[in-house]
Amino acid sequence: MRQSAPPRCGRSALALLLAFPTLFPGLEAQYLDPPPPSAWAIEGATIVQVDGSEQEGVTLVVRGGLIETLRAGAPIPADARVIGGNGSVLRVYPGFIDGHGSASTSFPVPNRDGISSWNPTREVQNFTPHRRASDYLTATGESVEGDRRRGVVASVVFPGRGPLPGQLSLILHSPDARTARELVLNPSLGQVMSFQGAQGAYPGTLMAVQAMLRQAFADAEHYEATRAAYTSDPRGLGMVAVDEDLERLGEVTAGEVPVYFLADGAEEIRRVLSLADELGFRPLVVGGQRAGVLAEELARRRVPVFLSADFPEPDEWDPEQESEDALSPAAHREKVDLEEIFRTAGLLEAAGVEFAFTSGGEAGLDLLENVRRAIEYGLTETGALRALSADPAALLGVPQLARIEEGMSATFVVADGPLFEEGTAIAWTFVNGVAEKGSEPRAPGAEGGDGEVPADWAGRWSGSVSVEGQEIPVSITLVSGAAGWSGTATSPTGPDQPIQNISIDGSDISFSIPVPDMGGSASFNGTRSGDAISGQGSLSGPAGGMAFTFTFRRVEGGAR
Repeated sequence: MRQSAPPRCGRSALALLLAFPTLFPGLEAQYLDPPPPSAWAIEGATIVQVDGSEQEGVTLVVRGGLIETLRAGAPIPADARVIGGNGSVLRVYPGFIDGHGSASTSFPVPNRDGISSWNPTREVQNFTPHRRASDYLTATGESVEGDRRRGVVASVVFPGRGPLPGQLSLILHSPDARTARELVLNPSLGQVMSFQGAQGAYPGTLMAVQAMLRQAFADAEHYEATRAAYTSDPRGLGMVAVDEDLERLGEVTAGEVPVYFLADGAEEIRRVLSLADELGFRPLVVGGQRAGVLAEELARRRVPVFLSADFPEPDEWDPEQESEDALSPAAHREKVDLEEIFRTAGLLEAAGVEFAFTSGGEAGLDLLENVRRAIEYGLTETGALRALSADPAALLGVPQLARIEEGMSATFVVADGPLFEEGTAIAWTFVNGVAEKGSEPRAPGAEGGDGEVPADWAGRWSGSVSVEGQEIPVSITLVSGAAGWSGTATSPTGPDQPIQNISIDGSDISFSIPVPDMGGSASFNGTRSGDAISGQGSLSGPAGGMAFTFTFRRVEGGAR
């Protein structure tokens, strides 16, 4: 039987695009949201590696979650959405790794019914080495969006407070992670310890906490010895129940896992080092804001520091005040105290201590802004970059996170200028090839700040619309007049169509083009970078549901 011909469509490129649902009914409403571009390209970028070396004029292409191309002068794929080019100042750096992050968790509240303060359960004491932070993680890719926009691509989640609250977990800030489980890179990095007492129960004082820690390690040693003896010869011995908490402490004393010990002051850190010698664990200091005093000893003992950049703000002292003679006694004392904290990173670097910056678990902290303060007080820019990326990556067992190379995961940040220059912002963050926009890139030649792309949008832009693997050539002409913006869309095979509802905001543009053949219109939403516009669109109307991507490049200017 002869089949009837498919419905006839208009000859314009957009009509052909929007006829796809009619020609192939199975494709109708396949996407609720426009799909991401099949590739990303950063044009004319400066690549900055962790050692501070730079390569200028590089084309970086991301496809399938990986860095496909990293080469100066490389061609840009036709299907790529373009970032940068034409004199832009975009610079690519390794992403930041927060060694003490703030992703959301939900830990159980211990039952205190009938519990005596002098004989509490382990849960009340916060003595739970078996507990992993990842098992109580409630974060998703969407909930860590704020961190990503500030350049943080991964972070460490802590298991709560107390003397021995449990094991830390490492998460990757994947934008498309729908569940907490999809974020986890390593559920168990090591044990957390601190001198924090239990609330309303033993151990509630520093002396009691130290006594409890010593007893816990002695119990773990006895437990291991008893289990080994029973395994060797069970005669005359009762069976010993499994104790996960003591087994985890056994791993610590065997040197299998490190201890992340929360400590800030010099005296507190000395206490950690002494306890590590006594109990036989491998320490990493977390917090360490006054660790500069002990920099030489920490370097000699090869003890790393996860340094909190959650610096206190001055109350009495005005850092902008140039003359010290005008400082009040209170302001002078505060200045001396805070400057000791600000100098810590520089002192650790000078002594050769391996350290990494953290937000100190403070949600919303701008790591980059606070690290600039450390640079003002002696830290080198190369040391700062390493402490934000390569050093935490190495300490956490994921050195690949800081590598910007062909074939590696496309996980990095794009800044609109030199990273540690005042006013520079994170313009884009890539995690496993998924891009997320940060602040607006500054205009070419701008001296700093978030400056907008110049508003010279008028003129002809030539490019294509991509749908279901097919490229349809389209060009648009934009004209600015007294009544606002207007324009036309043209394809080689059909008549011009008017461009409507044009809205331009900085580097963003949106507009629609009617498609009378299909009884609807095509909506376009794009972002301009230099002389390129890339974005996504969809069809509205009776045949709605088809999504597409588009790329236009400027071919000639026009009257404004």
